[in-house]
Amino acid sequence: MAILIVDDEPVNTMVLEQLLHQHDYETISVSSGEDALALLMDPQAPSLYDLVLLDVEMPGISGIETCKRIRQMAGYEELPVIMVSGRTEEKQIAEGLDAEASDYTTKPIKITELLARIRSALRYKAAVDERKKYETRLQYDLDLAQKIQQSALTPPISNDEIDVRALYLPSKKLAGDMYAWFQVAPDRYGVIIFDVMGHGVSSALITMGIRSILPGLVGNVQYPVDVMTELNRQMTFLFSGDDMQSYFTAVYCYIDTTKRQIEYVNAGHPPVIVTSDTGVTRLETTGVPVGMFEEPNYESNVVGIEPGMTMHMYTDGLMECYSKDIDDGIRWLEKDVASYGLDYARHVAEQLVPKIEIDDDLCLVTVKLM
Repeated sequence: MAILIVDDEPVNTMVLEQLLHQHDYETISVSSGEDALALLMDPQAPSLYDLVLLDVEMPGISGIETCKRIRQMAGYEELPVIMVSGRTEEKQIAEGLDAEASDYTTKPIKITELLARIRSALRYKAAVDERKKYETRLQYDLDLAQKIQQSALTPPISNDEIDVRALYLPSKKLAGDMYAWFQVAPDRYGVIIFDVMGHGVSSALITMGIRSILPGLVGNVQYPVDVMTELNRQMTFLFSGDDMQSYFTAVYCYIDTTKRQIEYVNAGHPPVIVTSDTGVTRLETTGVPVGMFEEPNYESNVVGIEPGMTMHMYTDGLMECYSKDIDDGIRWLEKDVASYGLDYARHVAEQLVPKIEIDDDLCLVTVKLM
């Protein structure tokens, strides 16, 4: 690590080098702004320099222009640059600071003052480097967590009885939305979609915790009221005696293709849109969100399966693509579902989402029943 000295006067350069070497600083010197910029363009350069001492008045590119160009180069947005000038006019000092110089000192050099400014700049650089290391580690962890979350997504099911697939668009690296489906018997399937309160790491951790218990829970319990009750017990246990509270909305559908019926619980979630030859219906809320109360009273409803029936289960991020007003968003969504049918997911991914900025996780599960 070194201090880069940029000065066209050999005497000034020599004085600065000797001074800095006496205080155990390494230096590299160039005589022009052009040479400095060429040096900094090397791919390894951002890791080699802690500080630039930059003379203001030089032939060719001035120190102020050099500083502006340094700030435009990738990797040097926070590199400390101390302007050194023989002029003390407030206008020139302001020009240097407007060029995003970190600090400004004047000639003749005041040794104590210069060393103090250098120490301050290097402390700042050390803090920046430490922050960047932390951000790199954090980014690695987020990338890994994203891969783990993506690996938990259930692959599509398609057979003579049922076709289940999903569209999953997190607004950030990690999402609070999740879905899953399980074939619990040759003719029975459990399909769930849920949306944990909040965004980012905290909601994603809860999401993955819930996702991890679903296979055993759905396989052993199966029926919607019992599934939601157990999920609620898990959530209240997780946050019992804590000032924090979290909850999630969910819809769980238990599909029996032999009895030709769907039993479901909607725990505070947006209504499922169901289309068939007889029209469009909704599977509305039948209970409160999971984790909101210790002993909620969940109720299930049953609907019959009609040939060609399709269910669209989604999270509120999809509604918000249409409108911030919930009712208005559902109406527009319902209209598009009726228009596009099984192509609705493609419409969302290719036409709806690209036209807006997603600020919430978006999840859509489509269940086609034969």
